[in-house]
Amino acid sequence: MIRKFQYFVLYVAVAVISIPVLNIVLSSFKTNEEINRVFTLPSSLQFDNYRRVFESSEIPLNILNSLGITGSAILIAIFLTSMASYTLARRYEAFFQLIYLLFISAAMIPVAANLVPLYVLINKLGLVDTRTAIVLISAASAIPMGILLYTGFIKGIPKSLEESASIDGYGKISMFFKIIFPLLKPVTVTYAVISSISVWNDFLMPLLFLRTESKKTITLAVYAFTSEYVNDWGAIYALLTIAFIIPVLFFILNQKHFYNGMTDGAVKM
Repeated sequence: MIRKFQYFVLYVAVAVISIPVLNIVLSSFKTNEEINRVFTLPSSLQFDNYRRVFESSEIPLNILNSLGITGSAILIAIFLTSMASYTLARRYEAFFQLIYLLFISAAMIPVAANLVPLYVLINKLGLVDTRTAIVLISAASAIPMGILLYTGFIKGIPKSLEESASIDGYGKISMFFKIIFPLLKPVTVTYAVISSISVWNDFLMPLLFLRTESKKTITLAVYAFTSEYVNDWGAIYALLTIAFIIPVLFFILNQKHFYNGMTDGAVKM
């Protein structure tokens, strides 16, 4: 009886998650008239919806912007958080524990509370309407999660490895990059997958800071496309499908390391 209930809950969860996604994908191949009939299959595959999306000269640029911003922000965040976490995991003084708590508590601050001071800061730096602003904000936003994951993982790495490396003549920096960082591959992939999804899907920060059409991200492209072609729902669903399929493919390609990083990090916390 318990097992049947568990299966029932599983099937309900799968349906709740899958139905909206399937609706977006199927609607991207329907005519505008068929889209109003949600629980029906397309009479024929309307690839014209995708053709109309790419007729807009800005869409490829918007996709490249999202890829560039997401990749840059995640690389910066990985570099900073892995090095900071190495220190935090190996130092037990109260001062370093306080810094650790400050990093973690930063994740609890609502985004809306930071909007005004963030805009003033970016404006004074002269970075409004630049992709650099979005990269820096996204990297900073991802740091608390990275500190949490990396610190827990590094604590599980035996110190004897570092002692052996020190005897062999490694300095602190070369020891980190040649001995410690390669061991962080599972948690690095986990961190990259989790953080890249939030950066890729971010709508608020690009809306706040980006003005030029050629600098906008894919999420703003969906928004602009909706207002410009309000009746062309087939093209809108096609663009939505393109917007989510890239992070989904990234997760599928890295899911093995993602699960390893999640379980290892959980055990070593």
